[in-house]
Amino acid sequence: MIFENPAGAPELACNACGCRWFDRMTGACYECGEPVPPQDIEAYHTALREFHQRTGIHPNDASKEAQMTERWFEDYRPGAVHELGSIPVDEAEVLEFARRFDPQPIHTDPVLAERSPFGGIIASGWHTGSLMMRLYAVNYLSPASSLASPGLDELRWLQPVRPGDTLSVRVTVEDARPSASKTDRGVVRSLIEVFNQHGAPVMTIRAVNMVARRPA
Repeated sequence: MIFENPAGAPELACNACGCRWFDRMTGACYECGEPVPPQDIEAYHTALREFHQRTGIHPNDASKEAQMTERWFEDYRPGAVHELGSIPVDEAEVLEFARRFDPQPIHTDPVLAERSPFGGIIASGWHTGSLMMRLYAVNYLSPASSLASPGLDELRWLQPVRPGDTLSVRVTVEDARPSASKTDRGVVRSLIEVFNQHGAPVMTIRAVNMVARRPA
C-alpha cells in the first residue's frame, strides 16, 4: 500500500503488516517476509513522479527515493557528499510565509522593500530554511531510520534569496558515531550548504540527527 510520509512524499508499506522495511534484493518485507506486489511498486513510482512534478523537487535520479528508504546509520559515511536536487523560490509563497511568520517589510511589502538596501523583496531566512528542509527530509533523511534531531549549529544566511531563484542543496557527512547510551542508534553531524542558480552559497547549517542502526 502507498501512503504519504511527513514530507508529503509517497512511500510503500507492506500490505500484510504495514512495515516499510524491504529487502531490495528479494522484494520481501523484513518484518513478515511478505513479497511486495509488482503492481504496488509500479504505483509507487508513478506516485513519486507525480510528487516531484507537483512540488518542483528534482531528485538526482529516479532511484533516489528508493535509496533513501533503506538508508541507516551505517550508510552515513564521514566525508560522503550528497546532492539533494533543486527547488524553486515562488514569490507568492515568499510573501505568504513572511506575512504569517516573519512580517518584516523587506519580506512582505514590495514598495518598501524596493527602497531597502536589498532593492526588492527577499525571502525570510526561515523560509529559505524550510525550502532546504523539504529537500533534506525527502532526499537525505530516511523514513525508516530518522529518529529526531537535538538541534542545529552555526546557521548562516550568506546572501539574499529572491523570488524566482532556484535553490539546490549539498550535504556533507562530517561525523557519524554510535550513541554512547543507546545501542540502537547513532549520531550523524552534517554540513548543509544551500546555493542559488548561479552557484553562490546563500545559507549554511551544521545539523545533528539521531539515526537508527540497521536491523540485524
